[in-house]
Amino acid sequence: MRIAVVTPIPTPYRDAFWNVVAALPDVELHVLYCASGKADRPWKKTWKMSYHHIFMQGWNLASWKSREASQYLNPGVVSHLNRIRPEIILIGGYNHLTMFLAMWWAIKNRVAFYMMCETFRFEQGNRLGAVLKRKLLCAIAKQSAGGFPTGEAAARYLKAHGWKDNALSYLPNVPDIELIHIKTKKYRNNHAELKSKWEIKDENIILYVGRLVKKKNVDLLLKALAKIETKPKPMLVIIGDGDESSNLKAISQQLGVDHVTRFLGFREPEAVLEWFALASVFALPSNETWGVAPIEAASAGLHLILSETVGSGCEISKRYPNIQIVKEGQIQQWQEAICKVLGSKNDLFNEQRDLPESSKMIQEWSYNALADEMISFLNSQQDLIAV
Repeated sequence: MRIAVVTPIPTPYRDAFWNVVAALPDVELHVLYCASGKADRPWKKTWKMSYHHIFMQGWNLASWKSREASQYLNPGVVSHLNRIRPEIILIGGYNHLTMFLAMWWAIKNRVAFYMMCETFRFEQGNRLGAVLKRKLLCAIAKQSAGGFPTGEAAARYLKAHGWKDNALSYLPNVPDIELIHIKTKKYRNNHAELKSKWEIKDENIILYVGRLVKKKNVDLLLKALAKIETKPKPMLVIIGDGDESSNLKAISQQLGVDHVTRFLGFREPEAVLEWFALASVFALPSNETWGVAPIEAASAGLHLILSETVGSGCEISKRYPNIQIVKEGQIQQWQEAICKVLGSKNDLFNEQRDLPESSKMIQEWSYNALADEMISFLNSQQDLIAV
């Protein structure tokens, strides 16, 4: 089976999954990237990419807006698909003109294409933009062979726009759960060395990992921290960079919590694992369609506190017990949730944090399980098309 994936940029978690897919028998995988990276995701890209891949020439038409904005146009996607001649194309969303070119090529050449989707929020009202978007998605659904939603909410979104239930298969965007768990366990065995390296005493650590942009609502964590009256206060460690960095540092000073807040800037994945080993709680007050960082934190055994508007939260809660979902923007609820978790045990760090091999996360979200399920689904769909 020759598969082409058209996707925006490389990421350490999704590319690791493609490695597993490419290693399956009778699979020839080609991944076409719209760009080699983005300014707001400055990974060094040291991970392996053991599959055919290419970084296409093109433009980010939205780069003028901000570092996080993207609207890729890669006209060369057509010539690349002509060369590869895939039997199946996986389309990484519908937010880029490049994806529409890939869909056009698939339709023209009678090649089955599948929509990968993590979106679950419906456009409300009768605004012209919302109406046009609904019509566009319904038109795509009529031409698409099926879809790969990240979870149940994204599946409902696709089905509402015309995708058939039996043409959908879940493909959550997840990290290497088993590897993260093994590595953080090793780091915890060197707890004293880690504390010395990062100049940590015995604080309870609340960890945030992600971009520092408006939709992440990191200011809410600072405001919740300011309301916590327990002594000593927990430490808030913020890993990430973005346009809101300077503003957030100013807010921490205004609130008087700068002495218990550490802004570490962007860190490579290995350094983040060290902080997973040191932290007690992972907090994400974001408003986003998915969110990989909470899954990484769960893989490390941390207690999660997530906003209800984090798309992956519902899927995590079905597979991981140490999670609390709170309402977006409710500072009081965030303060109470943090205090409740930190006060539930005298020493959160020393609690047993183990993911047994029987855990639902490992069973259902390991790369091997997801890759097998994806290929089995595609084979079954191809058989139906042939009939």
